[in-house]
Formats: sequence, structure tokens, C-alpha cells
Amino acid sequence: EKLTHITDNEFYVVDSLTHSIPYLVPRASALLDTIGSNFLDSLAAKGLNPNQVIITSVLRTENDVKRLRRRNGNASANSAHCFGATFDVSWKRFKKVEDKGGRPLQDVSADTLKLVLSEVLRDLRQAEKCYIKYELKQGCFHITAR
Repeated sequence: EKLTHITDNEFYVVDSLTHSIPYLVPRASALLDTIGSNFLDSLAAKGLNPNQVIITSVLRTENDVKRLRRRNGNASANSAHCFGATFDVSWKRFKKVEDKGGRPLQDVSADTLKLVLSEVLRDLRQAEKCYIKYELKQGCFHITAR
């Protein structure tokens, strides 16, 4: 499939990627937009201030995988990240969206944001849009588009 370049937008921010490049196949890019949009909608519905999810890993080349395996025991030589349909979303860190009018917004705890994100991901998994792996050591959800 043709690859889509992903970059910061209204739904998510892309972390400084050290072991991957910001490209996904179109269905994975669309899923990422859906996750970010649904997350913001869910926060608003719960009366919580907006936050964006942070993408911590995307497409990996063979060299990326080799370098990563030297420092991360979880990294697989056959990484799903090599196919452009998998990305990681942090459950530890989020980017607070500042009010356009300059009004200070109350912080939302990382635990609350993680809970809301997990509800969004559960719904998408149940709708058979993706596979999700909870990565404890890496502090992220490993998500593969179906």
C-alpha cells in the first residue's frame, strides 16, 4: 500500500521519533485520526479539558529494528511496525490543548486520561477496527489497524 506521512494535527502529536519514521498505510492513518478525534470527543462529553494523544512509534525500517533491539528486549526482529499498519500511543503522557482565548485550563490527571483513552480503544477493538496490546514497560498501547 501507499504510505501516508503523519504529522502533528488537531487530534494528536508525533513524539520525537528515534527508532521509527512517521508513515502509515492509509487505513492505519485513518484509524489514528479516529482515535484522536474520539478521544477529544470523549473528554468533552465527560466535561474534561482537551488533551491530545502522543504517538511514540510508527513505521520501522530494518535498521531501526536492529538499533532498537540493542536497547529494548521487547523489540521483535519481526516487528509489526515494519508493515506500516502499527503505531504506539502513549498512555503515560498527553499534550494539553491550550485554550485559544488564553484562559488557563485545569489539568486532567494522567490516570484519568489513560482511562478515557482505554475506553476509546476498547470501543474500536470491539468494532473490529484494530488489535491492541497494552505495553507496561514501554508505557504505550501498541495498536494495529485491521
